[in-house]
Amino acid sequence: MKPEPPVTDFFEEKAEALALLYRAAEDAVAPAATQRSFERFCKAYRELEEIVGVQDALLAPPEYSYFAEVHSKSQQFASQVAASERERLGVGQRDPIENIFKLLDEQGVRIFRQEMPDHEVYGLSAFSPRYGLCVFVNQANTLERQVFSLAHEYGHLLMHRSFYKARTPFAGLHKDHEIEEMAHIFAANLLVPELGLREVFLRDVGEKMVGLEDIVFLKHYFRVSIDMMLCRLRDLRLISDAEYNQLLEEVNKRRGDETKELAPMSAETVDSWERASRFWHLARKAALDELVSLGKLAQWLGLNVVETRKKVQEWQKEVSFAQA
Repeated sequence: MKPEPPVTDFFEEKAEALALLYRAAEDAVAPAATQRSFERFCKAYRELEEIVGVQDALLAPPEYSYFAEVHSKSQQFASQVAASERERLGVGQRDPIENIFKLLDEQGVRIFRQEMPDHEVYGLSAFSPRYGLCVFVNQANTLERQVFSLAHEYGHLLMHRSFYKARTPFAGLHKDHEIEEMAHIFAANLLVPELGLREVFLRDVGEKMVGLEDIVFLKHYFRVSIDMMLCRLRDLRLISDAEYNQLLEEVNKRRGDETKELAPMSAETVDSWERASRFWHLARKAALDELVSLGKLAQWLGLNVVETRKKVQEWQKEVSFAQA
């Protein structure tokens, strides 16, 4: 008779691979260290949920599977998915998204920000049934670029989930690749809905002499980059190709460096989200309730033990002040 396996065997977890999908300029590849940090974050997030006891508290966002043999118009499909998501997320078809980091965090998307010197690697995304929907955004880019990258990767996770099966990442997809175009269109429609832009344009800009101030106003209204706003206005025929080229030339002249943003957004958007992000709340709770060892917490946070101890002490001090 075959002996029964030890009881501990039933509690051993099989390692589940994460498949990564890059959003980057052609030939740009995220360093292996960044990939490891991102994967560590995805797994740490899940383990924190399990330790705190909220692993089943969130439902993953729905999947809108795109199949080329079924859906003949990929760009139309992407814009329709964006409209459906805006309705599901409760932001309608007119209003700007106040804080996309907070909005997607509340939907269970695991968002990881880290500075990576290569500005042309905008973001990564990963998915597995166990670890959920995960997005990395390059903190070295402008905040506006990070907002777009987050929306872009979210589009991939909604429409192209079947791509997240191979262990080897899709790296440096060309910007004209079909799934890249779809994610781009999804992000543009999610962040700047056509109906909302047309209404604001008619109400606050008008059709006479569209100037740089108008573009800056619109980019702040919808919380996107000035380049994206110019493209959106041109694509919806609210400005002509000639106006687009003239305005872009003026923008580039004023900012000097194309990696910079003209009239940048305040960092308060992302700072306010990070202060109350779900991941950091779970990490604080696990530490303050002594549910995890200092060494394990350090491993999850990507810090050394000394840095982790200092962070825990800061959290303890915050709580003591709150109770005083």
